[in-house]
Amino acid sequence: MEEYLKTLLEQIRCKKARNVVEEEIRGHLEEQIEEYQMAGMDPKEAEKAAVLDMGDPVQTGISLDGIHRPRISWKLVILIGVISLLSILIQTVIGISQDPAGGLDSGLHHGLYVLVGFALMIFIYRLDYSFLGRNVVWVALGFFLVLLILRNLAIPVNGSYGWTFIGGVRISLRALLYLWPPLYGALLYKYYGRGYKGIVKSFLWILFPACYAWGLPDIALAFLIFFISMILLSMAVFQGWFQVKRGGTLAVVWSVVIFLPALELIWGVAFHGFAEYQIARLETYLRGENKAVSMLAGSRWLGKGMEPDLAKSIEYNSDYILSYLSSYYGILAAFLMAALVLGLILAGIKTAGKGKNRLGRMIGFASGLSLLLPAGINILVNLGLFPEVNTFLPFLSKGNSYLLVSYVLLGLILSVYRYKNILSEKACRRIRPAVK
Repeated sequence: MEEYLKTLLEQIRCKKARNVVEEEIRGHLEEQIEEYQMAGMDPKEAEKAAVLDMGDPVQTGISLDGIHRPRISWKLVILIGVISLLSILIQTVIGISQDPAGGLDSGLHHGLYVLVGFALMIFIYRLDYSFLGRNVVWVALGFFLVLLILRNLAIPVNGSYGWTFIGGVRISLRALLYLWPPLYGALLYKYYGRGYKGIVKSFLWILFPACYAWGLPDIALAFLIFFISMILLSMAVFQGWFQVKRGGTLAVVWSVVIFLPALELIWGVAFHGFAEYQIARLETYLRGENKAVSMLAGSRWLGKGMEPDLAKSIEYNSDYILSYLSSYYGILAAFLMAALVLGLILAGIKTAGKGKNRLGRMIGFASGLSLLLPAGINILVNLGLFPEVNTFLPFLSKGNSYLLVSYVLLGLILSVYRYKNILSEKACRRIRPAVK
């Protein structure tokens, strides 16, 4: 049997896939040998018969090589390629229309970051995401350390520590926090089968990024990071990762989701825990004031609206890019771009769901969720249905850090799909050598 496996595995060109193939074939052979022994054969005869049933090892290996090889989702790559080109075009046109002298340079600068982001996406796509499954604690601690260092380097602007400069490059600390969900998904996988202790430990990990966002300060982002993390924790509980009673545990989890934010609001308002500007912003939220409403009011289905100059007073190329498109080019143009972005993200989540192991599916879903919720909030803000918050539309909004983070998240989704027929559950926990 060992000689048969050795010959078969030599036909598998992807070395990472050999572990999966070996597990499959060895398991099948052992089951067949057991059946023959139960039928009265001695062990050697049973093994010989089982090997003969498998057929020629070279042909079998070639067939399996066609299945267990790296994949690429061309649908996602083509879609992100189209969106990337449209993003460059839109930002260039917007830049020229608002600043004829420097608009072209602004568009080219955005295009440069799109190209860097696309290259970064391909780089992440080729990485083996199972590294996170085996080393996630160290990766998460390193991530936290980087955030703390950048926070200390940040220059306060109106009491906010959301940005820092390194080598002349501006880095958004808010944008970096959107990389937390896939890391948290890998942490949940680490505590697989750990029961209630695993749930408690998983919850404690959420506190750092949520408190970090709160201290920037960005209350809306803190709530969003907390909410995404709790969705992932609930998903793990529902799928039986912790081997606990799902109904009662989910009830407790979502009680915490409701109770903690409410407690924070009470502390901030009733006990003066919020700064004055935070109270003022909260009052704005409650009044429902939104700059996008005035732009939409003058928009047409096609073509320039009646009051397009209102776009000059707001962040027309980032937070409110959809409102700008609606005002200058029509509601249909804004709808088309929003639909393309949402379609890409939903297709990415669906693609990641095709992964063959739990870690890959969780990382892919977490990455998709880290894109989907900000995109959804951005669309609602631009429709005037959600209070004004710091937001972005993935792949379209101007903002170099957000742009690069969006491509990294999509790269993780593509990586999950790339290795869907290659990485087994064991490979995500420890390295197991194939037969030589």
